Amino acid sequence: MMRIERIIVTNNPISAETYGGSDRIMYMKNATPYEVYMRVRDLLENGGRLSKPVIRDKTSYYTTVSVFYSETFEPSTGNLREIDAACQATRGVQDYSPKMKRIRQVIDLRRNGPDHRPVA
Repeated sequence: MMRIERIIVTNNPISAETYGGSDRIMYMKNATPYEVYMRVRDLLENGGRLSKPVIRDKTSYYTTVSVFYSETFEPSTGNLREIDAACQATRGVQDYSPKMKRIRQVIDLRRNGPDHRPVA
């Protein structure tokens, strides 16, 4: 009988916590998106399949990719092409964490009112 397991590869602590009870998690703390995609590529070369055929946001810092894995699967050229595109989009990015420099959030209640509707 062929055993298929779902593996979640992520650098997002919230995703790791959310999926931790039901799936196998590869949590890569402080990893760049490129490092996450390279780990996924290793899985795809050795019996993995992307659970979704397209990786939508290749430029987001927090990256979560779901892979179905079985030792009997052969590498899929379509999946490898998709993960290679993600690797190419993030190659050379050395930013290891999201940064919010000098950002201040100011709520002006005189302009927006307490119920967040614009006041004339």
